[in-house]
Amino acid sequence: MLSKLRDFSKSKLAGVLIAIIIIPFVFWGMGSVFSGGNTNNVVKINNKKISTQDFIEHINTSNIDPDQLRKNLDKNVLEEILGQLISLNILKMEIQNLGIFKSDKSLSESIIKEKRFLDDDGKFSRIKYEKFLIENNVTAGEFERKIREGSLQKELFNYISGGIKSPNFITKSLFLDETKQVNIKYFNLDKHYKNNFTDEEINEYINLNNDEFKRDYIDVSYTIITPNTLTDTDQYNARFFEIIDDIENEIANEINFEQILTNYNLKIEKKENLYNDESESFINTIYSKRSEDRTQLIETEDFYVLYEITNIENKIPEINDKNFFESVKEKLRSRNKFDFNKNILKEIEEGKFNESDFNKLAENIKIKSALIKSVDDNSLFNIDSLKMLFTIPKGDFLLIVDNSNNIYLTKVENYQYNNFFSEEDKIKYEIQSNFKIQNEITNSYDLILNDKYKVEIYNNTLERLKNYFR
Repeated sequence: MLSKLRDFSKSKLAGVLIAIIIIPFVFWGMGSVFSGGNTNNVVKINNKKISTQDFIEHINTSNIDPDQLRKNLDKNVLEEILGQLISLNILKMEIQNLGIFKSDKSLSESIIKEKRFLDDDGKFSRIKYEKFLIENNVTAGEFERKIREGSLQKELFNYISGGIKSPNFITKSLFLDETKQVNIKYFNLDKHYKNNFTDEEINEYINLNNDEFKRDYIDVSYTIITPNTLTDTDQYNARFFEIIDDIENEIANEINFEQILTNYNLKIEKKENLYNDESESFINTIYSKRSEDRTQLIETEDFYVLYEITNIENKIPEINDKNFFESVKEKLRSRNKFDFNKNILKEIEEGKFNESDFNKLAENIKIKSALIKSVDDNSLFNIDSLKMLFTIPKGDFLLIVDNSNNIYLTKVENYQYNNFFSEEDKIKYEIQSNFKIQNEITNSYDLILNDKYKVEIYNNTLERLKNYFR
């Protein structure tokens, strides 16, 4: 509010309108700015070099928004795009090395059969084809090249993983694993967590964690500045803001705080030993600026405050501070809870926790039973806990949480499996199993290609490209 008034008080009735012309960001022809040695190349794959012009053309043909590209340069977007181009080139080289090809006749047949180019009678429409090319701003040659490349890539992946059929036992194992249900028994650990602590325990914890509880306390001298205090009016006029500017200049010139008060006949107020003061929001602002210059002028919604921090002391609050006392108790509760759970987890991981330990902890606590029908059945526990629960063997123990972050000790009693393996299930899980195996083969093949083809990126050129795009 005050800043707006201040700006208005300084403005002239006659303003100057400045037109900003935004020049469209284009990539065409930028490759020409790179010359000499490797500066015209952005990457080398084996002996094949990819030029900056190749890279720029790839960006252009990828329909990438120039503004979005510019905005995300610092988020490695250019590196990601280059990575895509490298992958495409490696696939092309691998396809060539393996002798995989698609004849012109086969390519023509693929295009003719595409549904988007068929007329009402199911026949290829040259008009629809030409219209598609125009609407997408692509030539027939460019489109056919993309179709050929996509088809060859498909052939490559069929070559490395095609014909793979998952054995029946793997398919059924996947079905059983995904449709299993788990019987558990569990109980809430809340009664094992200590909630009440003596003054001696609290004081001991504070002494042991002295630095953790220390806070900065400040002494501050200040004065509130309004038009009345400077100009004897209620108006935020130009004269008022001129004096505010003078005060700011005096602060910048390191004029003594008391001297500034004297210069403008300002009354001083003092507050000591402040950590926080919710009754005065501007005090909180001053506190937040305690690491900055000791003397400052700050602006609030309704007035200015000129202040000086006269002392900062880092110390532990008084134990009679109710808020501090409660915060220490809460830390003690959290620490006790953490240590208790940690000890149980350690015993479980080391195989030292058994049924007897489970029952002992459950003394005077009701043990509940439940059938969890799927990993997505979060009616009792959160999803992350269920994901872990469904992976542990029968008889194992686990700490899990519900959707309210209550913690439970759980034992897997047994798993129930769906033995009805229908023909529909068989087809469904056979597809999933085949896809899983093919995906694993493809990932392995990707690693092989990364080793097979040596990739060298010219980082200096890439940085220069970034600068031009900016």
